[in-house]
Amino acid sequence: MNHQISLLPRMAANNIRKNGQVYFPYIGVSVFAVFTYFVFDLIRKNDIMYTLPRAAYATVLVTIGFGLLGIIMVPFLYYTNSFLIKRRKKELGLYSILGLEKKHIGFMMFYESLFIYLVVVAAAILMGLIFSRLIFLLLLNLAKLPVEAEFTIKIGAVTDTLIFYAFITGLNLFVNLVQVGKSNPVELMSDTRRGEKEPRLIGIWSVAGLAALILGYRMAINARLDSTVFGAFFAAVLLVIIGTYFLFTSGSIAVLRFLKKRKGFYYRSENFITVSGMLYRMKKSAASLSNICVFSTMVIITVVCTVAVYLGMDAILSSGFSREFEIYFFGNDRVDGKVLQEGAAELAMQNQVILQDELAYSYVEINAYQEGDVLKTEGKPYDYSGWKSLKLMTQEEYNLLEGTEEVLRPGEVLFFSEGADFGRDSVMFEELEYPIRKELRESKIARKLPENEFADVYLIVFANREDLDKVCQIYAMDGFQNISYLYGFLPKGTQENLDHFSQELEAYVSGLAGFAQYVDHRDNMKEQESMYGGLLFIGIFFGSIFLICLLIIMYYKQITEGYEDQKNFEIMQKVGMGDGEIRRTIKKQIRMVFILPLIGAVLHTAAGMQMVYMLMGAIGFFEKELLAVCTLSGCMVFAIVYSLSYRRTSMAYYRIVKHMN
Repeated sequence: MNHQISLLPRMAANNIRKNGQVYFPYIGVSVFAVFTYFVFDLIRKNDIMYTLPRAAYATVLVTIGFGLLGIIMVPFLYYTNSFLIKRRKKELGLYSILGLEKKHIGFMMFYESLFIYLVVVAAAILMGLIFSRLIFLLLLNLAKLPVEAEFTIKIGAVTDTLIFYAFITGLNLFVNLVQVGKSNPVELMSDTRRGEKEPRLIGIWSVAGLAALILGYRMAINARLDSTVFGAFFAAVLLVIIGTYFLFTSGSIAVLRFLKKRKGFYYRSENFITVSGMLYRMKKSAASLSNICVFSTMVIITVVCTVAVYLGMDAILSSGFSREFEIYFFGNDRVDGKVLQEGAAELAMQNQVILQDELAYSYVEINAYQEGDVLKTEGKPYDYSGWKSLKLMTQEEYNLLEGTEEVLRPGEVLFFSEGADFGRDSVMFEELEYPIRKELRESKIARKLPENEFADVYLIVFANREDLDKVCQIYAMDGFQNISYLYGFLPKGTQENLDHFSQELEAYVSGLAGFAQYVDHRDNMKEQESMYGGLLFIGIFFGSIFLICLLIIMYYKQITEGYEDQKNFEIMQKVGMGDGEIRRTIKKQIRMVFILPLIGAVLHTAAGMQMVYMLMGAIGFFEKELLAVCTLSGCMVFAIVYSLSYRRTSMAYYRIVKHMN
């Protein structure tokens, strides 16, 4: 008895070595998963993250990424473990037939899990200690934070990592022991050839899957940038995942069964083997194909968003801050605009700073609550989407600002909406109605973003001062006394020169008549860059994680099918099919099966891009053309990577099959 128990650790080590073709990839992906978890936790727990300037956004994003990583890795490592135990069942059944009791098999499996646990955590933590500073510097660089910051190792991160992988290892071991414990030796010996169970009620589940997919697509295509976009995103993702799973596990089988019933089509030599082979493969591997499709979609969307944010960083910043420097004046005795601009130009020249894209105009600002085409003085205080900021100016001021020659008759207005079009022939200020001569499509005061439901600026141009004052009186405001003046520009120069120029300019304008506020948006823009840099960091890591998960699923699928198809090859040879014909048939089936997830992923990506665009609009990204180019390029690059991955993993399949012939 003691001699048997003492042999178990050696048997466990030999089992891992002999089954290296399935164990080593699992160990590799586990090392990658635990390494990533450890590094995220190490960065998250590092004290320097809470002391660096503008690091709040990066800290929050790393914490969110850390939580999502745990949520993703637990089911994925559980799923890959199912491939391992499926491949091992025949071997474990043989041990049982040869006289090894189930408790001894259980101890052997425990030692196997223990050895894998020790190897994985040791390799992952060692890699983390070696590369964590490099990855931390990558985060700092992307987030535009000081790269000379010190980085220290936290014992708490090591402890968290040990507990995290211990939980996953324990969960997988428990499931394996239950599966082996409730099966007799004969069942274990035959279970390796048993594929995924064919679902019942295939027609009902196929219709349900199609309905879920259509509903998810519809939600994604009709997405709008409002307060419900995040909830709609998660609902659409859930529906698409459910629809994908049902269509792969039930819908594909229903289609193949339909083709099989068409006698004229099915009983042709080229169709008979292909349909029968695909029907067999879909029955046993639809679940893994649906996972490949979902992870492929995740890879494409993550990479597309990451690249789009990186390339569109300047556009994102400019959408939130049209001018880096802005100076506000208020009241009818405000400074003369020409004098202000001349003074700013002189200070800029003294500090070797160039002023670009200057903007200067007078306006009256009023807050109003919109109901239909009526802009009211009162409304729901917490309905932020209903409150609008009205910028009122005269025709003369507008033509001076835009360099146009618009001519309005008394009682007419020009209307510009920063967001969606106002879309009406007239606008009412309480009960006072003004016909809209023309709705403007662009203006220098703000960029036109029709998809931005959060945009709240309306520019309204009146023919003369009298019309403007009438509207001001409705809102209990003196248009003459409450006139505002804005002067803004984009400065170009060295950091030192800009800092000195900003100090002198603020001192200069604060002494001018009617001065209200001086705003230097550079610090705010740096905070935004920090947040977007954190997003890039998260995107790079999660894109890598999803790709690794995808490759592992593809690899294990090929390995599993290779062992299952060994007997199929022998049978087809015995009934007279040539080796070349068999190989061409199998290759055609595998190619057709593996192209289905790619087609599904491309369709999911195409349908989801509108919703992704809306989600990215929440951070100020409204570059639709750039996103479209990134999406098209991302799909093409992924198709190439997917094809190469398929070719590499299929080599393992053919090696297994050839070995038996």
